[in-house]
Amino acid sequence: MAALAGLGWFLWLGGGNVLPPTRIDWMMREDWAGHIFGWLFYRNAPWGLPLSSSPNQLYPYGTSVALTDGNPLVAVLLKPFSALLPADFQYTGAWLGLCFVLMGYFGARLVAVVSPRPVHQVLGGALLALAPPMAARFGHPTLCAHWLLVAMLWLHLRDTPDAHAARKALALAALFNAVGAGTHPYLVAMLAPLAVALAVRLALGRVLGWGAAVAAAVGFLVLDVGVFALFGYFGGSGLGAEGFGDFSADLATLFNPMGWSKLLPSLNAAPRQGEGFGYLGAGALLLLALSLLATVFRFSALRGVPWRRGVPVAVTVLLMAVYALSWRVTWTGRQVADLGALYAPLSRLTSAFRSSGRFVWPLSYLLVACAVLLWLRLWRARPWVGTAALVLAVAVQAYDWRAERSPLHRPGSFRRLQAPEWAELRGAYQHLALFPPHVQWVCRYEEPLVNALGYTAYRLGLTFNSGYASRTPPELARECQARLPPGGVDADTAYVVAPEALGAFLQQGARCGVLEGLPVCVAGQRTDAFARALERQPLR
Repeated sequence: MAALAGLGWFLWLGGGNVLPPTRIDWMMREDWAGHIFGWLFYRNAPWGLPLSSSPNQLYPYGTSVALTDGNPLVAVLLKPFSALLPADFQYTGAWLGLCFVLMGYFGARLVAVVSPRPVHQVLGGALLALAPPMAARFGHPTLCAHWLLVAMLWLHLRDTPDAHAARKALALAALFNAVGAGTHPYLVAMLAPLAVALAVRLALGRVLGWGAAVAAAVGFLVLDVGVFALFGYFGGSGLGAEGFGDFSADLATLFNPMGWSKLLPSLNAAPRQGEGFGYLGAGALLLLALSLLATVFRFSALRGVPWRRGVPVAVTVLLMAVYALSWRVTWTGRQVADLGALYAPLSRLTSAFRSSGRFVWPLSYLLVACAVLLWLRLWRARPWVGTAALVLAVAVQAYDWRAERSPLHRPGSFRRLQAPEWAELRGAYQHLALFPPHVQWVCRYEEPLVNALGYTAYRLGLTFNSGYASRTPPELARECQARLPPGGVDADTAYVVAPEALGAFLQQGARCGVLEGLPVCVAGQRTDAFARALERQPLR
């Protein structure tokens, strides 16, 4: 039932608009476009290593589904069935729905640690499924797998009575790490420390030897690096980028709704601190306040609570929260501390994980979980009190969230190229290219044009040289400034040419014309049907 509550919340946020797998127009904007083109070109690519490599996208350099944030794990699992799938097919909508379902499910499993009552498990799971940080991440679907964090909290807080249960917990932690590593690097950067902390917790509890705990910790790290390499995360120009200190969490992030709340006012934050959005939600904040207040009067009800079980996870989560603040610590957007000297020796790490604010998510979920578990423990003798408070918290949480702001409610428009002449490229040419290339964050990037041409290249089985990837080779940046493509006008390529580059193509003897308002050129010696079609509106 908690899983269904998660699904229901997803549908309320507009999930019904994106669930149909043949509906792709909604993805043809912003980062979503990069994700879907990573998958679409991967469908046409041959199998190779890394498993998610896509040599026909950003051609001739290539990229991978991993570097387009296209969810390489799901892409690899679906690729064998690509021939059976419709040409217009996306799995992102279903993935988002699954994340909410699993959030409800593992939230319920977490609540079961203190309460065997199904009503408590359903309500607690629903409260976690309504977590604002997940609903605010629709723009990055792979980063919506917050259920992995809650699942790791469940492994930490549940009872592990013997070595057999300890080995099972470690196996599940390894599975969650593998899924995270195959989904997004930031997830595994949080899951790996939590997994190592779990091994420490089991060793401290004397259900696992320290030798086995160290072996498990090393195994987690080797597993994560291996999955990264297998899926192609180590390609591109390097692991770093600017922005550490900007994409951070504010000290007020846990109660700053940043415009998403109907009940609480928004506080100031720096322009890029949306990456550190950790708002608990009005319902969770209410329950946390009630739990802390009740603790003062009912502290005796907490006798026998295995507090030591939570120490490793609490320390780990707090350390990640400190990293979330970055070197520039802010309160409501104003800098209050400078930790630059602390992070200076870690510049390679901080540039690789520059969006440090995301590391506040484990703290956000741990606090919500603690509010639920503490309240139910305090009122274990009067379960109706626990039920009433959870009902209130879920109702307030749902009401508080501005669901109308969800990007899933805003359908996108996508212009497909309509001229029948484009079909003449199939079989006669191998490549479709923009010149100069259009690559987001690297050089000029006209999104509607890139999407229209990229989709045409995909449908015709051609390579394409433009688009989005998180890391690209430096040669591509140099090509953005070139007069002509490397090696001149290629006979197997159809070029859509920027007006300022058209003269250089004509000087090379290229045959150029206008097609759907776009300047298109091919090698001068081409006499095929597509080349002849350019003569209808020639460019001289």
